[in-house]
Amino acid sequence: MSSRTSTRVIATGARLIAGAVVSAACVAGAVIAVPAVWPTVEHKAGHATITPVAGDTLLSCAGSFLALGRDASQASQLSVAATPQVVSGAAGSASLDAIELGMAGVLDDQAAPGFSAAPEGRKPALVAAAQSLTVTADDLAGFAASACRPPSMESWIVGGAGTTGSSDILLIANPGAVPANVVFTEYGSQGGTHSSELVVPPHTQSTVPLVAGSAGESSPVVKVTSSGAPVRAALQSSLIRILDPVGVDVQDAIAQPLKDFSLLGVRAVVGSSDDDNASTAVRLLSPDADATVTLQPRNAADGSKVGEPKTVKLTAGQVGSVNFSALKPGLYGIDVSATAPVVAAAWQTTGFVKGSDFAWMTPAPTITGETAFAVADGPAPQLHLQNASDQATTVQIAPVSGGKAQSVALKAGGGATIALTGSTTYTLTSPTAVRAAVAYSGIGRLAGYPVWAADAAAAPVTVYQR
Repeated sequence: MSSRTSTRVIATGARLIAGAVVSAACVAGAVIAVPAVWPTVEHKAGHATITPVAGDTLLSCAGSFLALGRDASQASQLSVAATPQVVSGAAGSASLDAIELGMAGVLDDQAAPGFSAAPEGRKPALVAAAQSLTVTADDLAGFAASACRPPSMESWIVGGAGTTGSSDILLIANPGAVPANVVFTEYGSQGGTHSSELVVPPHTQSTVPLVAGSAGESSPVVKVTSSGAPVRAALQSSLIRILDPVGVDVQDAIAQPLKDFSLLGVRAVVGSSDDDNASTAVRLLSPDADATVTLQPRNAADGSKVGEPKTVKLTAGQVGSVNFSALKPGLYGIDVSATAPVVAAAWQTTGFVKGSDFAWMTPAPTITGETAFAVADGPAPQLHLQNASDQATTVQIAPVSGGKAQSVALKAGGGATIALTGSTTYTLTSPTAVRAAVAYSGIGRLAGYPVWAADAAAAPVTVYQR
């Protein structure tokens, strides 16, 4: 190759190499520069956090104890067997206004009592009410006490019977301003369900004999579902054995099935080895799935476990029962733990002969913060407390009308009982979760009801501008 040709080749190669280097540099520069040079613009929408105004608190009481078919010529006629003594109270600056719920079909134009309370600022009023009554007649006898409760869209009645000797009546109150469309779904010990419907006019309380949907059923459970307006469901029950009255009761509904809860204020009075005539027993239902349920009794005075737990397997939709008649006389709590959500209530009786009484106790919900509860007049009222948390706590109990407050120290998982004064409204304050129930006991008299948490204030809502 000549020197001139060689020089041209070298020069051309040099230009190609130089061009490649420059091109690579340009590409690299572009890649590096793109993310760095674009400006960013952020627009924040205007917003505000608003706490909704609380609505009025409505409390419905069960009202008079009703007798069914005392007039043989009018077997479906309802008449009043006893009228209640009602106690109510409000904490702070809250006030209660009395209301009445008409009761169609009851002689003498009876009405069930109730209360309405306006909110305090943006928080629901801290108010409570309860009632008690004593029935003494040839066909009905016993003592009953119950709390006055707000309405809800769903509730469960676990108690009563549709068998001979039982005369049980569902009480469905609609304290609202529009009609409520109510659906009853009845479960039994053999499985299967039966449904019926009822329209409850506003400002009224309707009555439905339990036997209407549970005829012949010894262990019914009733789901109460409402649309249009919430309702308050309760059960009035009475029992006759060999022509003798052996007790009455008014029990509150259960809010919903749960996996873990506790039954407080369960009184063991007499023992019985007969499963068909248990003196203390727990009725259970797992509505949607098979479940294994463990039940552990606890001493009410300190929360200590009593004996070994009992385990029962439930078939979905079929009511079961566990006998606790072997418990020694005393006051107990029963912890319930299940593999699927269940509803349950505890039956207790003072005996099986004339002059006896019985009561149903429903689960006590957890309470954190401050709530109010009313103690109706009755024999030896007690507050059964249970610590539902894993840390020690101190609970404050104080009458809303003034007076000395009580401080109760509870160890983790512990319990306590406190003497109360009848016809008094109290506040209960706890920094951690606790459960509580009011229990009554006397000769031939037995009753009780759980303490419910105050209606929760609506959570704050963040509103964004467009």
